[in-house]
Amino acid sequence: MATKHNSKTSLLVNFSNTWDILGPFQIGTREASWGADPLEFLGGFRALQSFPGAAYKSPLAPNGLVSWSSQQLETQTCNSTAAEAVLTVGFPQVDWRFLQSVYGWTALQFQAWARGYLEISADLPQTITFCTDNVLEFWADDKQYFGGDFYAYRRAPPVLHLAAGKHKVDVRLIRDVRVIGGIGEPKISIKLKAEVSKGLLAVVEPKLLISDIVDGTLASPFASVPVRNEGAGWVDIVEIESLTERCTAGMREKAPLRLAPGQSRPLPFSLSVQSPVTKSICLKVTYTASEASESLLSIVICHNLIVRTVHSPHKYTYLHPSGIVSYAILRAPSDKVVCEVTRSKLPILLNLHGAGLEADSEQVRHMLDAVPDLHAWVLFPTGVTPWSSDDWHTWGFADVEAAVAGIPAWIKNVGWNWPSVDVDKWLVSGHSNGGQGTWYALTHRPDKIVGAVPVSGYSSIQGYVPYQMWTEADPRVTLAVQNSLRSFRHELLISNFNGISVLQQHGSADDNVPAFHSRRMNQLMSLSNDVPHPVYVELNDRSHWFDGVMSTAHLCEFYSKILSNGAELPQLPGRFSIVITNPADMASRGGLVVDQLITPDQLGKVEVVRDTAMEAWILSTFNVLRFHLSSTLTSTSVPQKLIVDKWALNLPLGHRKFECWLVRSEEGSWHISNDRTWMTQQRYGAQLGPLDSILRTSGRFLIQSSKETLDTALQVSRNLFQYFAADSEIIDLDATLAFHQGNIISVGLGCELPPSASWFHSVDLLADRGLVMRKCNGQERIFQFEEGLGAIFLRPLPLGRVELVIWGYDCCGLRLAARLLPMLTGVGQPDFSIVSRRCAWEGAAGVHAMGSFDNSWGVLETSFVS
Repeated sequence: MATKHNSKTSLLVNFSNTWDILGPFQIGTREASWGADPLEFLGGFRALQSFPGAAYKSPLAPNGLVSWSSQQLETQTCNSTAAEAVLTVGFPQVDWRFLQSVYGWTALQFQAWARGYLEISADLPQTITFCTDNVLEFWADDKQYFGGDFYAYRRAPPVLHLAAGKHKVDVRLIRDVRVIGGIGEPKISIKLKAEVSKGLLAVVEPKLLISDIVDGTLASPFASVPVRNEGAGWVDIVEIESLTERCTAGMREKAPLRLAPGQSRPLPFSLSVQSPVTKSICLKVTYTASEASESLLSIVICHNLIVRTVHSPHKYTYLHPSGIVSYAILRAPSDKVVCEVTRSKLPILLNLHGAGLEADSEQVRHMLDAVPDLHAWVLFPTGVTPWSSDDWHTWGFADVEAAVAGIPAWIKNVGWNWPSVDVDKWLVSGHSNGGQGTWYALTHRPDKIVGAVPVSGYSSIQGYVPYQMWTEADPRVTLAVQNSLRSFRHELLISNFNGISVLQQHGSADDNVPAFHSRRMNQLMSLSNDVPHPVYVELNDRSHWFDGVMSTAHLCEFYSKILSNGAELPQLPGRFSIVITNPADMASRGGLVVDQLITPDQLGKVEVVRDTAMEAWILSTFNVLRFHLSSTLTSTSVPQKLIVDKWALNLPLGHRKFECWLVRSEEGSWHISNDRTWMTQQRYGAQLGPLDSILRTSGRFLIQSSKETLDTALQVSRNLFQYFAADSEIIDLDATLAFHQGNIISVGLGCELPPSASWFHSVDLLADRGLVMRKCNGQERIFQFEEGLGAIFLRPLPLGRVELVIWGYDCCGLRLAARLLPMLTGVGQPDFSIVSRRCAWEGAAGVHAMGSFDNSWGVLETSFVS
């Protein structure tokens, strides 16, 4: 491999051409976040030296042994200030075909390690930004960096301060079928880029987010640009202003916006452009830096505005619930539709993109060009990132709903005077991961859906790539991990959308998402009651993607059929049921909303019979503690009486009838309650569910840390920004907290935990004894302080918010706990986990305890305790 570079310039940075490789080793689907590296039993790859005679146990290799090998970089490109290298690694000695014949795609996943060097050819130390495409974990000079950039976003690269000379780089290679695919020879290819910093503050101009100009008007005032502190001290951004005439800009947050050393954050701002519209704008970002002598520094960035017509797909921005600026692509109803329709409002056709696609790409924005005259607003949400952040689930689906809610503001901004939008009527479609997202919408938001079109979509995370290659564990551990993913097991939730029309489409030759997924979901719908003839179209010899995949004749006919009749919500069946995995994820079905389950780690279910003669609904419940009827119910659909598990209840009359709950007593009877104090005493709303409930934040994250834990806090912030584009502010652990709307992440080390806002501590420290875990029956289990002891768990905050605590007795325990911050889908993080040093090589099998909290934040009896 020849390194390409400009021979007339001296190279400040470059990678070694030869890398030492050790592997492959077994790894399960998304297991790496738990650790599960067998070399950690030997002290970790960083402690091993390459020599020809060394051999290590691996069930993947012939004779059960692997040894060291070397691999040349596939390519390396260098200039005076940057080096970019591609390393591709495979293991042809492994009989992958046979393993796949037994274990399927899960057998094509493996892990390995690669060691190379980054050389700094300079007289002085250099500050380097280090991009690690398709890498989850690496060590630089024996310092760990977990999170990496698995999806190659390049949004938040770590900032390294390196002296002159050679620096060891150990990269953990993880082949993940969900990212790389399951076709072809099992290899993994990573890309590394080291670039010398240009200054204290970096403004990532290519990722500047601004709405399009629509018929002479800026579609939305919300704008954002990523910024990164590449210095060794703190940076405060104090102002952003426009340098262009007829254009104004200003920070949306109260100044200053603070960045810790190495931290990346989005800088949100408001933008106004006056007519006549300029084609480009220049913005000045003003900041101060603790290590700079000048009081004020600034950076100027320029951006060309994109001009679109109102009826063409165009970009508009809005605020995600977390406070960040996001965007979607919107196509307003055509002139023909405006002339044809007499309705005052039109529904929305949602189209959810597949994994790795940007909503602003030509492929996505023109996906429905073949049907230009649909009687609907056509909306292409982004889900915040090209991978929809979390498969169109908690964070990504919140973005869908924010995009929908942003259309009325668009109507006002651009002066649209034709049919408005009905934000509560959706025709949902999606391809691949978007097809899976369509199943999520059907099962979790059924009352808003007039029809659905899942195309080439997988049925669930667990159904796509099996989990059988995980390190063997106590079945209770496996249950806890899988139980934390139950809200995304759509196969269990088919009955939630009975009565809604669904058209499925899948190519018979799909080698990315096998047609089995759609066939299975179609069968399950057929076995469920009241599904109106589920239609499944299998396209002979068609692959996963082809031009026109979302506008075939069958799909176009379905779109027109659903939308041309007024897109009325389907009539509620006389019998319907709702399966509840997590009340926080589930909206209403038939106007019925479950607020709490009796046992939160089990499914809940309500079966309803609508008796029109008695003007009553007859309900049979399982594992349901509290529910209410939504205020969106129309007067014609409101039952006069409920019979719940044979308990007859007359609903109160008047406009306040829905401001009450139906509550089950310990004896099994049901009663109506207007008491709201339970919300201050029990777990509810956004607090419910496993660790990913931290993602239901209303406002930016606040990360509390000490000087000793600042590196971990920075890792947490970097990973939130990398994978969710989320904003987080890092503050001192001892700082006085003013009112904060968002969720909090607290990072602790040693013999103290950050103080809790709750009076009840399910997980706590006894300084002279160890980490204590309290069950809901009052029993305590104490885990003595030891090397590698750590914990990650939820705690309640006022106003329905939640705190995520990441704690370690030592740095090892803190690193193991911090790995479990929700980041990638499918990892399976329960409400709490107490980790041990064994997790480094055993993964989830090495935990001391894990499980769920009850409605009073006590540890459930069903939780695993070693």
